[in-house]
Amino acid sequence: MREFFRDLGRLIKQHTPFLLIFLGIIAVLIVMVAVGTHFRMSDADFCTTCHYMEPYYRHWQASSHADVTCVQCHDYGVGSLALSTIRYWTNTYTTRPKSNVPDEACLQCHETSSLSALREYRKGIMFDHQAHLSKPLRGEDLRCTSCHNQIVQFDEEVTPTHMTVNDRSCFVCHFKDAGQGEAVTGCDACHGMPKTIVEHGGFTFDHEPYLKAGVDCKQCHTQIVKGDGAVPEGKCYACHVERSRKDHSREELHQVHVTTNGIDCFQCHSDIKHGNFEMVSSLEIQCENCHVRMHNAPKQLYMGIGGADTLDIPSPHFLAQVSCDGCHTHLTPQGEPLAHQAKKEAQRASCVTCHGQSRQPMFDNWLEGSRKLAAELPGYLSSLRSSARGVAGSNPDVKDAITGAEKSINLVSEGHIAHNIWYSLHLLADSRERVQSAVRQVQAGYTAPALPASAQREHSCVTFCHGKGLLETVSYSGKSLPHTMHITDLEQGCGNCHSMSEHGKTAINKEACASCHESM
Repeated sequence: MREFFRDLGRLIKQHTPFLLIFLGIIAVLIVMVAVGTHFRMSDADFCTTCHYMEPYYRHWQASSHADVTCVQCHDYGVGSLALSTIRYWTNTYTTRPKSNVPDEACLQCHETSSLSALREYRKGIMFDHQAHLSKPLRGEDLRCTSCHNQIVQFDEEVTPTHMTVNDRSCFVCHFKDAGQGEAVTGCDACHGMPKTIVEHGGFTFDHEPYLKAGVDCKQCHTQIVKGDGAVPEGKCYACHVERSRKDHSREELHQVHVTTNGIDCFQCHSDIKHGNFEMVSSLEIQCENCHVRMHNAPKQLYMGIGGADTLDIPSPHFLAQVSCDGCHTHLTPQGEPLAHQAKKEAQRASCVTCHGQSRQPMFDNWLEGSRKLAAELPGYLSSLRSSARGVAGSNPDVKDAITGAEKSINLVSEGHIAHNIWYSLHLLADSRERVQSAVRQVQAGYTAPALPASAQREHSCVTFCHGKGLLETVSYSGKSLPHTMHITDLEQGCGNCHSMSEHGKTAINKEACASCHESM
């Protein structure tokens, strides 16, 4: 061994000049490559030297960062980039380019002070950078690229989304391992408390009473995510060979992949989609657990179906997906002895909870009006049937019309008018019209018995809603009008002065006024 080193030293001494020249040439070449690479790095076109970088380059060109060179953000130094170039030339490269962007690179342009204010991410969703960057969330230190990670490889179309926020990462953090209909941070963290009145199923809905009553969002919004964000074992093998995540703790995996290397959440986690996918059912099966098949008529009336007429008119509460026990909250004495046959009835507090104290008088009005009409319907059906049969009882069309009227009127009686007042009034009016039209085919000039006043739509406002506390006089266009006198004494319909299609709108029919008043 000594002889080897002695001979090697002798050889080096003999060829020292040549070795120095050779090493000098190598050093010059390295410096030239480094200097050339340094200048070329300032031009993003240099990145496309490697063919697999072309999709990234196109994506960058269409982005808001098109005036920023790649190396200003990506932590490629001259040495690492030169090494990557050599590996590409020698065909030893990998098609997984190093795309890490440290927070320091982002803060070169985006000052910390500019991140202190709340920003609107999307309509109604405010985002706070400080809340996400100032402390660990779910045990993880987030980086800028934890959210701003939208980079698409092998894209067929160029889209201006380079470094924009990808919802998939947000949803993994907010919904992974959360309960049904819940978010880890709570719904209000992103959406805030709803303040505006919304339209749902053709029904105006106000969240405020529900929030005051402490109703959780998940009580109505039962399914807000699809997917669970799990990490399939095969995800690990996409990057690692013969390595399982079971070899490391959750904290270790996130420290290496998220905090250190800035790997996107959705590279490992399966997708979670967020939206208002399913709301609570309007007709829950819980009632049937106690009253087996006893409420078909109330259900049909509530849904606005089941009458002889094919027109469906769902109750506004049905469209708002109010379940049976949303109104039937009071357990009556008849329901106490047997737990499996609990009898519940609607109560005033149910209305007030959702609609406010101003609706208290309406509860009594609705109750009395419903009972009054229910008491009048059997007699009316009998008179309608007798009248029609007395004129043209043997006619098959008349028989069919009477059968249809019986079906509709019985549905209203058995289904309880209050479940769908407007549909009930429609069915009653339609039943009378069908019978009258059928009989007139046999005997012209026939007039069916008039509906009870409580069943006429023009009186429905007083019968079911506003009869209690009706104002004696009202002011209109600077004049004092005798309100109660027109309704109770003269039996004028509400539709003569108020719109029946636009609730609350006053639209006086002057022709109707002129029939009693000489000058209007």
